[in-house]
Amino acid sequence: MSIEDRRTKTVYAVIEELVEQGAATFRPGDVASALRERGQPLGAWEVRGEFSVLEADGLISVDAKSGEWSIKKAASRKAAGQS
Repeated sequence: MSIEDRRTKTVYAVIEELVEQGAATFRPGDVASALRERGQPLGAWEVRGEFSVLEADGLISVDAKSGEWSIKKAASRKAAGQS
């Protein structure tokens, strides 16, 4: 697995945890803060780049008006093997 793939999977795992904890939406700063607390710091701009990858993969989407991101429910079930 490449470094880029590992980083994308790490960011998505944090997003899933935020959603499991009750977050309906999230921003790159939310993920960057969680990673920093774990000793895995990434800049908000790096996290935002990963958001673009995840969006292209159909796993998350952004609300253009608010700038808040959300996980796609069908994608979450698919990632968990529940499709």
